[in-house]
Amino acid sequence: MAGAFAQKSSRTVVPDVPPRSRPFLRLAARSGYLCALTGAILAGWLPAGRLIEAACILTGVFAFTIERPWRTQARIAIDWLPLIGALLIYDYTRGFADSLGMPVRVGELVSVESWLFGGTVPTVWLQEHLAAGGQPWWTPVIGVVYTTHFIVPWAVAAIFYVYSRPLWVHYMRRILLLSYLALVTYVLIPAAPPWYAAREGAIDEDVRRISGFGLGVVPSDVSAKWLEEQGNPVAALPSLHTAFAVLVAVTLWPLLTRWWQRVPLALLPAAMAFTLVYGGEHYVVDVLLGFGYVGLTELLARAWERRQQPDEPALI
Repeated sequence: MAGAFAQKSSRTVVPDVPPRSRPFLRLAARSGYLCALTGAILAGWLPAGRLIEAACILTGVFAFTIERPWRTQARIAIDWLPLIGALLIYDYTRGFADSLGMPVRVGELVSVESWLFGGTVPTVWLQEHLAAGGQPWWTPVIGVVYTTHFIVPWAVAAIFYVYSRPLWVHYMRRILLLSYLALVTYVLIPAAPPWYAAREGAIDEDVRRISGFGLGVVPSDVSAKWLEEQGNPVAALPSLHTAFAVLVAVTLWPLLTRWWQRVPLALLPAAMAFTLVYGGEHYVVDVLLGFGYVGLTELLARAWERRQQPDEPALI
């Protein structure tokens, strides 16, 4: 990844990496952080809540920049705290739909999905054909894909910050804009996913949540409880899982020039879309809108950047 950042091109930013110094301190800090995080997850711990997640990210950023001057270290908090505050506001306001009394869309999405696919709901069809006898052997694979939503977007943000702050600003502007565009939709049009619709009787067939989250390392009851606490059951439209996967792919695409590096980027949104529809978390319509919201986010972000810095070309 660092090699890709260092490539000189009109669309790539040279990383802000200081000269090599104190290699033992750097190695100890990075290895200690990665070992502690891995050990905690293997022990069944999952970071719950925005503040704990932010603490994990910031600790990692500090560990990977420990040899840099104290002024740079101080800037980490200055840069990240307003961002974390904005995301906390996002989390807090997700429940506005309840206070506004907006009706939850349950049957409408089932009707749209059935109309698009000739009377069939893709989630029901996939579960009947692929999971009729229980969870198939490849369930851990979709578990990996599903879990990337909670790790990859923020890992990319941390890596960008360590290697190139301009890339981080560019990327996080889109993360925030995408999140708040989705939030407005969740507040005005709260929509239920397939598993919720089946529970309410809008879908006659049984729909299970098959995400594979936890990967067998974290007990299923622990991972299920974590998902319930972190998720919003009526925030299906659009799919932010899909949108974040697409945003990561779009952001990293111009930075990786070799074809074999781009293959995982191309596969990530497609794999996420399949996982969400098959797992009962989203309809195909939600997934398609996730792609559309990334396009809208990019247009708005570029318009803002041209207005703020007319003489500086967009990074992507």
